[in-house]
Amino acid sequence: MTTLLPRLVPAIGLAMVLSQATQAQTPRTDCAGLSALRIGAASITLPTGGAEVTSATPVADAHGGNCRVIGAIRPVDASAPSILFQANLPANWNGKALQFGGGGYNGRIPNTTGLEMHGLTGSPTPLARGFLTFGGDSGHQAESADDASFALNAEALHNFGYQHIRKTLDAVRQIALAHYGEAPRRVYFNGGSTGGREGLTAAIRWPDAYDGIISWYPVSSYMGLRLWGALLARAVYEDGSAGWIPPAMVERIQRESIARCDGLDGVADGLVSNPDACRRGSAAALEALRCRAGETGHPTHCLTDAQVARTMRVYHRGYTLPFAFANGARDYLGYNSLEGIAMQLGSQPGLLSPPRSGPNAHHVDRAYQFFRYFVNGGRDFDIRQLDVTAPGPVRERILEISGLFDATATDLSRFAARGGRIIWLHGHDDPSVSPLENRRNVQAIVARMGQAETDRFLRYFEIPGLAHGGGRFSPQWESLAALDAWVESGTPPDHAVITDGTRSETRGRTRPLCRFPTWPRYRGSGDPNLAASYICAAE
Repeated sequence: MTTLLPRLVPAIGLAMVLSQATQAQTPRTDCAGLSALRIGAASITLPTGGAEVTSATPVADAHGGNCRVIGAIRPVDASAPSILFQANLPANWNGKALQFGGGGYNGRIPNTTGLEMHGLTGSPTPLARGFLTFGGDSGHQAESADDASFALNAEALHNFGYQHIRKTLDAVRQIALAHYGEAPRRVYFNGGSTGGREGLTAAIRWPDAYDGIISWYPVSSYMGLRLWGALLARAVYEDGSAGWIPPAMVERIQRESIARCDGLDGVADGLVSNPDACRRGSAAALEALRCRAGETGHPTHCLTDAQVARTMRVYHRGYTLPFAFANGARDYLGYNSLEGIAMQLGSQPGLLSPPRSGPNAHHVDRAYQFFRYFVNGGRDFDIRQLDVTAPGPVRERILEISGLFDATATDLSRFAARGGRIIWLHGHDDPSVSPLENRRNVQAIVARMGQAETDRFLRYFEIPGLAHGGGRFSPQWESLAALDAWVESGTPPDHAVITDGTRSETRGRTRPLCRFPTWPRYRGSGDPNLAASYICAAE
């Protein structure tokens, strides 16, 4: 029959018949049958020991049900952990897939059945809308996202840095082929913080595999942030913790910064919408907080010279190095610590051994974990003795990690050329990842690729009041729908409105999502809780 096909079918119908024949020859595995699926190493782009489905369970829901698949991607090194992942295969599949990113040092599978990051409450989940959703634990298992001990294994380190992203996608593609008879025709990624870095990494390293990225407050300058945490340790905890600022004073600095700069957007709404203008008055504001002659430091009275010269300087201004990271940068730009953020300096002055986030400054804990396990072979050390401006023999290791982890590449032309799109967002109030760093990274892309080419594939937004996951304005937005529309129809998200999901009296207020360098400025009339009362203004 096959040999007679060209004579029996008109040329215009030949492709359709062959396609139907191919689909008919592709066996489709039901949900229960997926539990026996084994995926060969050759089907995964990067080296692995292959993958397997460990369970496949039908899940009934109001949208026709789905198949929850749990799987494991085996390592090459028998002593390395597997990558554990979950995929949710909807009955009403739309042919598209959404990968969820992780957080911190990962170690757990993210929630892959809920809304996308900062999704709009009450809207259908991606899974309910027909997206195949999935995510992995980044290649190790841990109770705490602060635990970096996995990095003692080289394969686990590389998996966490970037490889787990593509390995998990490849395994899930094979599962989709087995279940639906075809691979996803669109693949999107969404995540925040570490997950935001993973999304940018996907676009940078595998531009042909991903169609769209939603990246919230990404740790794009990964190495810069970890060195900043080590410098913060010295600033805060040297000389008997002379630089430590008590929580009451941290709260006062935030409160007075907001009061000083709230009205710069034309309305007193509790948000600093124009932090650049606010920053121009920060030096005078800091000087007003300094202890005068005869005064002594007090939890809410004044800031000592050590607190100003050490801690406030590092937090607000960052640092400069005598050597460059893999991306060419030599510095980390600091935070809006005099423009409204709540600094994360811990609840007690004493440095625990080892440091612990909460009692101690959050970034000191993260930096200690990093240098102990990524750099120091698991050996304990006193982070106050580490001078990252003169790291000596560990400098090459720092540069190696920068090359593996930093998501700061400026040439995304391959991703843009095939129609890829990036929605990149950051909050002014973020005390964990510097919005100034991500702003600089976007500006570097523009400098490399040009404004017109960058506009074709990337939108960058800064959001007043957003901290790191929450804040005084916790935005909700149907970002996946916006990304999908941009990819499919070329409509960029240029006039979006975001809703405040904060659990307070401000819940439900709206603002325009303003593309950097613009910010929401009150028109002078109208309900200040409605986006229509604001314009996206530039200074």
